[in-house]
Amino acid sequence: MNREPQMGYPFRKQDIYAGVILIVVALFVIVESWRMPREFLGFPAYAGPGLVTGLLGLGLLGMAVTLLVRACRRPGGRIPVSRVDLRNYLTNPQTKRLGLVLLLCVAYLLSLGRGIPYYVTTGAYLFVTMAMFRAASWWVIALVSGLATTGLAVVFNKIFLVPLP
Repeated sequence: MNREPQMGYPFRKQDIYAGVILIVVALFVIVESWRMPREFLGFPAYAGPGLVTGLLGLGLLGMAVTLLVRACRRPGGRIPVSRVDLRNYLTNPQTKRLGLVLLLCVAYLLSLGRGIPYYVTTGAYLFVTMAMFRAASWWVIALVSGLATTGLAVVFNKIFLVPLP
């Protein structure tokens, strides 16, 4: 039984735009994770740093394709894409938040392995992301960022024996 309303579909265009954008981002993540070294310090290929990233990229690609297909299959006739519609989508506050998150993620990923310690890049990324979206007071954000960064480093370095950049 179809539970969606029969008229209206206010998010059809936005879902199509978001699906296309997320497909491009997912493909970028997959390609960059494939380019990461597979044999890192003598570890087997399944322990390489690009494996989890590639799987996350594949998951994002699957969800983005599903979003795009579902949006295109909804009833409602053709969806003409005009400059006005595209401009309205790009100036929408929700789209701006999506763009900000994607920009922060790309900046974080590009900063890893560039000579900046993992603790600095990850802690700064978490702090800036939570601060931009006003997750809590600054001291709570700093505490959570520090604990999460330390926890991730300990788990990967000591338990999984995966060296972090």
